[in-house]
Amino acid sequence: MFKFRSCLLILVFLLTACTQDTVIPKEQEKSDENIVVTSDGKTTFVIINNMGARQQKVELIKDELVAAYDAIRNSIQTDYVPAERINVYLNEGYGMSWGLRSEVQLYGITKGQYPLVHELTHSLLGYGYGNNFEKRDGYGYFTPEGFASYMEDKFGKGDSYSHQLVKFFIDSHKLMPISKLIDPIEDNLYFRPDLKSPTGSTLQSMSYNHAASFTTYLIDTYGLEKFEKIYNQKNVANKIEEVYGKNMGEIEQDWITFIKNIQEPINEYKIKMIIDPSLVEQIDSKYFVKE
Repeated sequence: MFKFRSCLLILVFLLTACTQDTVIPKEQEKSDENIVVTSDGKTTFVIINNMGARQQKVELIKDELVAAYDAIRNSIQTDYVPAERINVYLNEGYGMSWGLRSEVQLYGITKGQYPLVHELTHSLLGYGYGNNFEKRDGYGYFTPEGFASYMEDKFGKGDSYSHQLVKFFIDSHKLMPISKLIDPIEDNLYFRPDLKSPTGSTLQSMSYNHAASFTTYLIDTYGLEKFEKIYNQKNVANKIEEVYGKNMGEIEQDWITFIKNIQEPINEYKIKMIIDPSLVEQIDSKYFVKE
């Protein structure tokens, strides 16, 4: 009888201990140094410090997350409902960052080159992909990636050179037709190319810069309210004509004229820091031909 009661007490103790380890009270979770809750209380960011960054850096990123959250939620409005909890992973090295509904993976932490605002824009506003980047029929990459880049340029830490880069592409006869970039089938070739090929990353970078420049032009010229109406919509060309009163060809030409008139071209050193001109020249000419 004594042995049975002893074993029972030990079992109860072990079960209680396991429960305390796995179920963390909400109050305790919120006080954790790697957790931050937004001012409106709607989203909790949990920072997973995979790279062992100093707590000072973690605190900086927490502040950036809250500021970026406020900026993004006060930009355009969508019917997308963000996750209540978003895990933010700080990773070693300089891999490709990404943002899903409940997860943001950041690289380039050491040198402060992580696109936090860009990826959080995807997580908070939603886009034409599912939770794991599977593409939904009829939706494209152009406006979601263009707007995420616009937000990063406006509220992130880096300088914006998308207009100057597009001017360089025009001067190099490497301008990408917007009609191809917004095509829900062809856009895969631009925004999701084979990154193992020598020119894959360059092609993708060029596509993002075209989207960023065009999006910035639309917002600066016509305002956020109009852009909101074409964001993450099917048949972007039709939506642009409906919202802006010009067909795709007309508004694209307006953008090109604006770019050509830029008086501050990017210098060669800056270009090489962002993109390799020799790889730009190696990209198949089919990507620059209007059909």
